[in-house]
Amino acid sequence: MRFYTTSGCRLCDEAYALLVPVARRRGVDIECVDIMDDPQAEATYAESIPVIDCDARADVLRWPFDTASLYRYLP
Repeated sequence: MRFYTTSGCRLCDEAYALLVPVARRRGVDIECVDIMDDPQAEATYAESIPVIDCDARADVLRWPFDTASLYRYLP
């Protein structure tokens, strides 16, 4: 699962704090992708980070989300 973020993003920090415990419980690894290091990610998500993208899903989970929506989204 990829977590699209960038440094200095307060919303990304909040989202990551929610994501980590849920991902651990589900046994899902988190790959953090800084959109400033990935031109494709920047073009796709620059206006909407934080975003979670899970290969098992056709859609992405965009902020705002909560713990319940993370449990529904993650495999």
